[in-house]
Amino acid sequence: MAHWPVGCKLRRAPAPRPFESNQETTSSMKCHPFNHRRAGMLALAALALTGSVRAQDPLSALRIDMPIDSGVHANASTRPEIVLSFPVTVEGASWLRLEFAEVELGGSVFEGTGSILRITSLYDGAVQELNAVHVEQWRKTSAYFNGGEVLVEVLAQPGSGANRVVLAAVSTDLAGAPESICGPTDDRVLSSDNRSARLVPIGCTGWLINDCNTCSLTAGHCSGANLQVMQFNVPLSTSSGTLQHPGPQDQYTVDSANVQTNGGQGVGNDWAYFGVFPNSNTGLTPLQAYGARFTLVLPPAFNASETIRVTGFGTRSSPATWNQVQETHVGPWITWSGTTVQYQTDTTGGNSGSPVIHEPTGNAIGIHTHGGCGASAPIGQNSGTASNHAGLQAALAAPTGVCASGFSIVGSLPSSMSIGVPASVTIQAGPSIVAGSPTLHYRYQGGAFTALAMTPGANSLYAAQLPGPACGDSPEFYISALNSGCGAVTSPSGAPASFYSAPLSGGLEVTMSNDTFQTDLGWTTSIAGATAGQWERGVPVNDPGWAYDPASDGDGSGSCWLTQNALGNTDVDGGSVTLISPALDLTGGSVTLRYFYYLNLTVTDGVDRLALELSSNGLAGPWVPVAAHTTSSTAWRSGEVTAAQIAAAGLSFSSDVRARFVANDGGAASIVEAGVDGFRLIRTACGAFVSYCQSGASGSVISATGSASVAANDLVLHASNIQPQKSGLFFYSYAKQSTPFGNGTRCVGSPSARMGLVNSGAGSTLDFAVDQGSLSQSIQAGDLWNFQCWFRDGVLFDLSNGLQVVFTP
Repeated sequence: MAHWPVGCKLRRAPAPRPFESNQETTSSMKCHPFNHRRAGMLALAALALTGSVRAQDPLSALRIDMPIDSGVHANASTRPEIVLSFPVTVEGASWLRLEFAEVELGGSVFEGTGSILRITSLYDGAVQELNAVHVEQWRKTSAYFNGGEVLVEVLAQPGSGANRVVLAAVSTDLAGAPESICGPTDDRVLSSDNRSARLVPIGCTGWLINDCNTCSLTAGHCSGANLQVMQFNVPLSTSSGTLQHPGPQDQYTVDSANVQTNGGQGVGNDWAYFGVFPNSNTGLTPLQAYGARFTLVLPPAFNASETIRVTGFGTRSSPATWNQVQETHVGPWITWSGTTVQYQTDTTGGNSGSPVIHEPTGNAIGIHTHGGCGASAPIGQNSGTASNHAGLQAALAAPTGVCASGFSIVGSLPSSMSIGVPASVTIQAGPSIVAGSPTLHYRYQGGAFTALAMTPGANSLYAAQLPGPACGDSPEFYISALNSGCGAVTSPSGAPASFYSAPLSGGLEVTMSNDTFQTDLGWTTSIAGATAGQWERGVPVNDPGWAYDPASDGDGSGSCWLTQNALGNTDVDGGSVTLISPALDLTGGSVTLRYFYYLNLTVTDGVDRLALELSSNGLAGPWVPVAAHTTSSTAWRSGEVTAAQIAAAGLSFSSDVRARFVANDGGAASIVEAGVDGFRLIRTACGAFVSYCQSGASGSVISATGSASVAANDLVLHASNIQPQKSGLFFYSYAKQSTPFGNGTRCVGSPSARMGLVNSGAGSTLDFAVDQGSLSQSIQAGDLWNFQCWFRDGVLFDLSNGLQVVFTP
């Protein structure tokens, strides 16, 4: 059994004020050995709430630091057993929610041997069970439990491995309630419509809609970090107004990956669209559990004789037991104009996000977002965002996460892959996904996708592996399934036109050049309309009276390029200033440009910016944009333009590529201060030696021993499958090609250079030690050369395949 510290000492917070922001009211505690029960009573007594709660405020809560480490436990028996257990108590609390620092559960969820984290309320017996996937979906938090004491346990299968639970903190309750009632009396009545749910800890209302996967809507100002849990079958609050929570079987965690919202931008412009994971206890979605959802339609033509119903979880002081439980009211429809719908229907804080229901049809036509009614004439009206809002409609047309597919990604998808190393993809299928239908589709060289049926496991999981890629591959993939309500669905939506990418990582990177700007290597400047802010090279002056310049350079070497490096107001004004590089030799391709940049803006409208443009034809151009920096910071940041981006821009890898940085001021009363430092050319490859192209009829393969090190100068080339006593030679070029030549394929482009003639003798290989001093061109670190072997084959001549070599220091 586990052992845990016996108490934490309260560090009192300042006296609370009425809520003014979207931040949760908290008090922190430091751990010392004394009683948890006393700590809970002190905390609740010290933080009695005063003032009112706005609709957008999170569920009022006190967060108590309560570190408890169970230690590591495993099941060495032959049957399932509880391997660790500890209580969590805050005396006097009416509800608890646990926050874990770490949860390690042994076994495999996919194979059905995974351990279960079980949390039980000792007040009403409510139980939540979480496997390792559920723990991540719930973001290492629990459901809300009534009462002030819960029991934490882990049930482990035999021989399933280590288990550990580390509790970080406990959240418990506070209270409060402002109102926006249309007239002298609150005419709301209790309701039990399980199409609407309470959102916690944000303290708003959400509701199910009739989209493909029965996702939900709420107010935009109810989204964000505190949009976490959706509660149905909410019980009455206590006689003091303290919220009570339904059992974990009626609580659903929000899939944060699919929340689409405008964040709340005022009356008529305030919406959020989101989904939830299936319940961790029952495996059911809200629609399967409760069997109902709202039909969302565009508002009908306005009719002043019709009424509007609002059903939600508003705050209430009398009777206190109705506080933030479901209530409903019908009132006159006042107006509909643009994307704003208004009505004299009673609401209070907590009703934000409620459905605006057209009472004659029962259809939802908007989202309640703002109060405005008063007790006396003129009464005024409450307001919502109508369903015809273009942003909302766009989100509904392009759902993401569980709203798009009915299945969710477990863990994370591979964002990069290593050569030869497979990568796993795992999903959890919702109840609407047809069994056996999940499929992983992949391609590595463009063209058609290969379909791979995903393997079903326990707990509705499906898994498949992306094969290990080869050098030069560009892995792309998507997931598809059949949804019983929506038909074929994919992730990402729109596949195969849309897909996930996992570019190759690792491999070889060699720095070809690194300009730290300590000396002048040939950069030039120009001005187009600007009256100030010319580019200058030097150590930043760091003027204490001008807050927009950097205090130092970007790479730590001392100097950099800055827009007018002088004291005072020195930013770019009324035009643009340009910094142009000397010739950059990108011959051979596979080059990435990296740099540090500084950009401090007071207007971030996209016009004030720092742009990077390239020309592959020297100063003659054309200049092609490859990067645009439009956000502001007081810190140096990193920029990168990859070889793929250069190629996609239609640029060639010539020996006279130019880069130019353009700092632009759009002419408004704004500040534009820019800087560039640490400009590097990086040759990238899968390795120092990479084979490519096809061998000829003889099947000769070129290889290398020694190294690609310029300093070592020990590179030896070999060509296999050569007949005895045959002559041949190795030749090389920066360029590649694939052209029939003799009995083989010429893989090395033109112009090329030859090495000395060699003979196979009595053996079957041609070998040549490369002496860098004897070559027609000197070799520098970062150079990319391509080699091939030409040889006599008894009839005509043949060729090996090609070998790319990236030389290292």
